[in-house]
Amino acid sequence: MKSKTLHWALLVAALAVVAFAVIACGSDEPADTTAATSGPETTAAGETATTEAAETTTTAAGEEMPYFELSLSMHDPVTSNNGKFYQAWADQIYEATDGHVEIVLYGSSSLAAAADVGEMVETGGVDIGWVFTSFYAGQFPLTDVTTIPMVGFGDAMVSTKTLLDLYDKYPELQAEWENYKLLNLYGNPGMLFCSVDAPIEKPADLKGLVLRTPAGPITSMVTNLGASPIVMAPPDMYEALEKRNITGYVFEPAGITNFKLEEVTNYATDMPLYDGAFGLVMNWDKWNSLPPEYQTIIEESTGKTGSLAAAQDFNDAAAAAHKTIADAGCEWITPTAEAIAEFQAAADVVAAEWPASIKLQGFDAEAYMQDALSIAKSYSE
Repeated sequence: MKSKTLHWALLVAALAVVAFAVIACGSDEPADTTAATSGPETTAAGETATTEAAETTTTAAGEEMPYFELSLSMHDPVTSNNGKFYQAWADQIYEATDGHVEIVLYGSSSLAAAADVGEMVETGGVDIGWVFTSFYAGQFPLTDVTTIPMVGFGDAMVSTKTLLDLYDKYPELQAEWENYKLLNLYGNPGMLFCSVDAPIEKPADLKGLVLRTPAGPITSMVTNLGASPIVMAPPDMYEALEKRNITGYVFEPAGITNFKLEEVTNYATDMPLYDGAFGLVMNWDKWNSLPPEYQTIIEESTGKTGSLAAAQDFNDAAAAAHKTIADAGCEWITPTAEAIAEFQAAADVVAAEWPASIKLQGFDAEAYMQDALSIAKSYSE
């Protein structure tokens, strides 16, 4: 009997344990469920964040960045001082982007004519272009303030600093370049009179000459003095001088040696007339296609930094060219003070007419010119 009682007691206890276990397994306690799932979800999120960080790092390291080949068209030879300057810049960009941005120079107008490169950049036929504003009559009127003869522009650094200040100050000047991504803006060294048959020592010596000139105020000045100006790109000048299609020209010293014009020139007048203006411009679509990292690299080496560097290189090249021109047998002519005063009087007439050539409604061109001359003077002192 005792055994039977013990047996039933054990059976009841076993049933109680089973019942408790069933209740526990069917429990719907929220706290337990959350605790069970929160660990894996946190781990998954952590793994995803780590993966994204690794992908970003990989991209920043350049392993998955795209490659770009950009054309740069210029009318100077690649062996010129300007060609060498921009080749060095292209090499710098190539190295800084781990070879992902390659800028290929096309010199001597081999890709686009000097007067066409601006439009070619705008339409995308050329990625980057070296624009000499004097080949684009009427397109860069405010930039061309540096081309007014004998008003204080005769040094590349002075004209460059002046242009950069004016660009920051005048939206109208900025608008002249809005169709491009403007990389550099700067002036060249002082433009000079050069001739073949006789020296240009005084204004009367210009009478009857057929002169290659860039477009702009200089054409008015030489016309007033009896010369016949012809706008001609530098690559065409050597043959024109050989054939006497032109009997003189207006150019800066580095340009003379870049195109070997000292070989067909007998006289150079050492009297700076004005500074031409240059813009290094890029197609907007091509610029916008570059990753921000590459845009930053390019901007760090252009803008004010690049413009001043290009101007200084131009000045250095002009100084070296002065000797090269003399060594080639070309005679340097220094006008007398009296002759310079006569040249100045002729230039003053052109300067007085310049504001009227600016056709911007509501824009005070006279005030702009005076501001430009004041800025230039501050950098010349």
